[in-house]
Amino acid sequence: MSTIPATEFTLDYIYDSLTALPTFPKVVQKALAMLDDPNTTMEQLAEILKYDPSLTANILKLTNSALFGLQQQVTSLDTALALLGQQQIREVLIASATMPLLARGTEGYFMHASDMWAHGMGCAIISQHIAEQCGYSEPSVLFTAALLHDIGKTVMHLYVGPRLPEIVARATSEDMAFTEVEWQVLGGDHAVIGADILRKWDFPPDIVRAVRNHHDPDLYIQDDLSALLALSNIFTVQLGIGAGVDGFRYKIHPDLVSRLGLNRDALHDCMLGGYRAYLRASDLLSLLEDQK
Repeated sequence: MSTIPATEFTLDYIYDSLTALPTFPKVVQKALAMLDDPNTTMEQLAEILKYDPSLTANILKLTNSALFGLQQQVTSLDTALALLGQQQIREVLIASATMPLLARGTEGYFMHASDMWAHGMGCAIISQHIAEQCGYSEPSVLFTAALLHDIGKTVMHLYVGPRLPEIVARATSEDMAFTEVEWQVLGGDHAVIGADILRKWDFPPDIVRAVRNHHDPDLYIQDDLSALLALSNIFTVQLGIGAGVDGFRYKIHPDLVSRLGLNRDALHDCMLGGYRAYLRASDLLSLLEDQK
C-alpha cells in the first residue's frame, strides 16, 4: 500500500482494494433471529451459543459487568440467559460479538483498541438515557446501532492514515467536521463504509440507515433512530470517551434538537445521566485484554 500515492486513496480505491471485510458471527445472527420467535426457549438459545467458547466467555464477562447490574456472579451460560431480560440478551449478544471487532486499533484515526471499545460502548450506554428521555420504543435497536456506528473505521483507518495530515489541516483551517473533509478528500466517510459492512452482515435496514446517516445533518433528522444515534455519538465525543483525531469537531445541530423535542435541561440530563452510567460500567474496558 505504501507504493500508492496518497492522492489515490479515495473511496473508489478503498472499495476496489478490499479483499476481505470483518465478519460478524453467524451464531449470533442466528441467536438474534431466534429471539424474534416467541416460541424460542432460553434452553434452545443456550444450545446454539455454547459451542462457541470465546463467545460464551464474552457473554459471561459482559453479564457480570456493572452494566447489567446483576446481584450475583454468573458462571454459566444458562444462568446468564435466565437472569437477563430479552432486551438485555440482545444487547449482550451484540456486545459479545462486537468486542473482538473493536479490539483492533484504528491508527489512522489515532485510536487504540481501548478507544474504539470505549467509544462504542459509551455511545451505546448514553443512547439508552436519550431513548428513555424521548420515549423511544426500541432501545435495544438503538443500543446496537450505537455500539456499531463506527465499525467503518476498522477498514477506513488504513486509507485515512496516508492522507491524515491533509484532512486534519483542512478541518482545522476551515473549521469543518472531520467527516466533511473525508468526503472532500476521499469521496466518502467511515459512516458510508460502516453502513456497507452492516448491510453485508444482514443487519436490519433501519440500523444500516442510521449508521449511514449519523454524521449528516441533512439525513439524521429524517428518522428517529438516526437522530438518536447522532445525538448519542455527539455526546460521547463531547465527553471525550474514546475520541480519536476526529473528536471534538461535532456540534449539536438545532434541527436535531427540534427533531427529538429536547430542551436545554433535557439535553443536560441525558448527557449527565449517560456519563454517570458509563462511569458505573467502567469495568467493561478491562474486558478487551483477552481479545488482543
